[in-house]
Amino acid sequence: MRQIRVLVTVQVDECDPDAKIDRETMQDAAAVAIENAVRAAEGMGFTFPQAADLSIGFVDAVVYEETGKDE
Repeated sequence: MRQIRVLVTVQVDECDPDAKIDRETMQDAAAVAIENAVRAAEGMGFTFPQAADLSIGFVDAVVYEETGKDE
C-alpha cells in the first residue's frame, strides 16, 4: 500500500458577515467537511480511469499551513 498526498484548497467564509470566527475553528471545520465529503464519496465508490486496476481509500484530512502566509 502506498499513501499519496493530494493538496485540496477550500474557501471558508462566515455566513454572517458580522460573525467573528477564529482561524483555528475555520481550519477544524474545513478538515471535518473534507473528511466527511471524501468518506461519503468513498462509500459510493470513487470514479477514476484506472478503477479496474487501483483501489483508493481515504486515510486522513489534516490542515496544511504555509509558513509566513496568514490571510
